[in-house]
Amino acid sequence: MSRRSLLIGGGALVAAGGAAFVFRKKLRNKVDQWTTRAAFSATPPLVPHDPVRDRTTLHVAQGAGPAGNIDAIMTKRGGMASLVGPDDVVVIKVAAQWWNTGMTNVAAVKRTIEHVLEVPGFRGEVIVFENTHFRRRDGASDDPSTGLTRAWTRPSAWNVDVPGMERLIDLQPYFAERGAPVSFVGLIDGGASALADDPWYDPDHAHGVYGGDGRGPIGAGDPRDGYHWDFGATFRLKRSWVAHAQSPLTWPRFTSPRTGLVVDLRDGVQRREGDRLVATDHKLVFINMTTCNEHGSTGMTGACKSPMGLVDMSAGALGTDPRVADYQSVHYFGRLPGVPGERAPTWRMAGPLAFFGERVRRADLYLTVAEYVAVTPAGGYPEDEDDMRQHRACAHQVGTIIAGTDPVAIDAWATRNLLHPVGGVYQAMLDLDDPDAKVTRFLRYFRQTAGWGTLDPALVTVA
Repeated sequence: MSRRSLLIGGGALVAAGGAAFVFRKKLRNKVDQWTTRAAFSATPPLVPHDPVRDRTTLHVAQGAGPAGNIDAIMTKRGGMASLVGPDDVVVIKVAAQWWNTGMTNVAAVKRTIEHVLEVPGFRGEVIVFENTHFRRRDGASDDPSTGLTRAWTRPSAWNVDVPGMERLIDLQPYFAERGAPVSFVGLIDGGASALADDPWYDPDHAHGVYGGDGRGPIGAGDPRDGYHWDFGATFRLKRSWVAHAQSPLTWPRFTSPRTGLVVDLRDGVQRREGDRLVATDHKLVFINMTTCNEHGSTGMTGACKSPMGLVDMSAGALGTDPRVADYQSVHYFGRLPGVPGERAPTWRMAGPLAFFGERVRRADLYLTVAEYVAVTPAGGYPEDEDDMRQHRACAHQVGTIIAGTDPVAIDAWATRNLLHPVGGVYQAMLDLDDPDAKVTRFLRYFRQTAGWGTLDPALVTVA
């Protein structure tokens, strides 16, 4: 056989093999679609409550403005010193992917930081952080400001409430001018995304480009900042005869721009010694400051959904790293092939979100900041112009902050008392008295996965 014939024959075999692979993949996708288990979309059972273990207390403040409500919450809880010690490293996770009603109120964040700084003898530091899943196009991967995008840098028309400020990042120079031990870090996903070119209501990408920096996950023994991808701790749920919904466990590591201390959200506070990371004696305190809004996939977005800004969204669809080709990122966990999003059990993302809390870290304190809530009004709004968390017609001022350690109880209280009473187009999906409402399914599944969390109002004390 001539060399030319051999090359032609080899090329034909490769082409045939490629075509066969594509055919097998298409066939598998069809079988996945045809054989989807009914149980995957079924309402989760309400796991019985333990009347002792599941009893919890929520602290609620209303009507004093965001800063005043934070003050009232801290008074009710016995002060920030009941949570934070003098040498602690305090990380405060805010919501910053969307602006206006979609971000954590700036005045509430400012006052929370000040309460930490006012702890008697405080010598530690505060790091305010969030993964918006966007990055500055011109930023270096190891620059902590590269991920300070979206609501960090875009002005908000409301929900700021600090004279002279209009963005979350305005807090950075405020504390720097006072020499306070406060820094700001924007996390960046590890992998690239197929959604990078989407305009995301910012067509010029003036406030970030969606997707990671393409470095991939942190390797074993690698001391760099970034995201861990743990495929050995994958959250999996049988979806059909041939497929599982599955998301690898991911969590971040980042460095304080002020002190150089390293925060690994699972392993705590470390320091670098050459090319090694060594544990320190600093306690890591985690405060999660969430928003409270209607959400089409889960019914509501609040304390339970807030780890979406802690995980790596490129670790699965629609991430383009080949290692995650057969995985769903957390936000897409409940999607079904061939089924429109509104009919898919998107509330199933509660599973990997709860799994994250059990395997990585729960917040030591949740502060659901609901100065405004976003609910689609009965008359609708121009959806082609804005996300509902940004449009003024969807913003309702309720002037409330809820504090606690049980995110299920917080979200249930907020749904019953803040979101559902507003009414609106999608009020039915916020009806906790309906077992098949989207928010009920979401909170039940979170609770079922975590093994804890309170949905029974009789077990919740509101102070």
